[in-house]
Amino acid sequence: MAMVQMRHGEPLNDVTPWLKDIDVLRWSARQEGVLFFRNLLDAEKVNALRSQILSVCDKHGWLEKGTSPESGIANPDAMVVESRDPRWMAFYDDVQRIRDFHALALDPAIITVLEALFGEAVLPHSRNICRVVFPDSASHSTPPHQDNLYIGGSEQTWTVWIPCGDIPESLGGLAVGKATHRLGRLEDVKAQGPGGRQVVVDDDVVWVHGDYASGDAIFLHSLTVHQGCDNLSGDRLRLSLDYRYQPRSHPVRSDSLLPHMGWLTWDEVYDGWEEDDPVRRYWEGYELNVFEREA
Repeated sequence: MAMVQMRHGEPLNDVTPWLKDIDVLRWSARQEGVLFFRNLLDAEKVNALRSQILSVCDKHGWLEKGTSPESGIANPDAMVVESRDPRWMAFYDDVQRIRDFHALALDPAIITVLEALFGEAVLPHSRNICRVVFPDSASHSTPPHQDNLYIGGSEQTWTVWIPCGDIPESLGGLAVGKATHRLGRLEDVKAQGPGGRQVVVDDDVVWVHGDYASGDAIFLHSLTVHQGCDNLSGDRLRLSLDYRYQPRSHPVRSDSLLPHMGWLTWDEVYDGWEEDDPVRRYWEGYELNVFEREA
């Protein structure tokens, strides 16, 4: 199994009231490396995006015939895992073309939290990520990792993980290693599952996890260890989104501003969008310190 056993767990702690006391919010972020918000986003907006992604799933034959796409019932004969499998690549290119998928990353509710956290303007990375996890695919759950390994650049980059629809624990969701960002960069080893690497964590890590609802969001420091939990629903797809952000004054690696996986160009992503859509190439209006990834 890709996920590691969680010997110590804590329930999700809604820190929404702390938005009224920014000093407390920042203190919690420094101490725990994770901030969870109930109902931060408009659930109807998230569910509308979920419907669009499920339509793509249906187009590619990933949903059980004769069922409502909204139920997300997986086709038991079509399990596909995130990889360079041509079936995944074709699906993922279609998701990357969804305008609302990219627009949600710029939602004012998210940006407001991060402006308070950073104390300055925010740079939303445009390398947006969608995860679709089939049931009974435990060996391909996302292993424990730190996002900084993949992002590079500023360690003050934060990931916002969003359940795309309700995700009870039976569907898996996300588990976060509380305060693990204070351990610094951890050793990583080859692993199965998205990313292909995992960090080595001690048994005494306290994992924060629980039921997620549409509209919830969990914010993670780039060194905070987290993992995907196994989808034990038996028959349903799990959909989630990863968006990343950093203080705008900090250096950013150039590939953080490219489409995720690099299988499409931005012109291909934006094909059919309105020319004056504010979501298109929004970052080009910012003064940024961009550097290239080392070979």
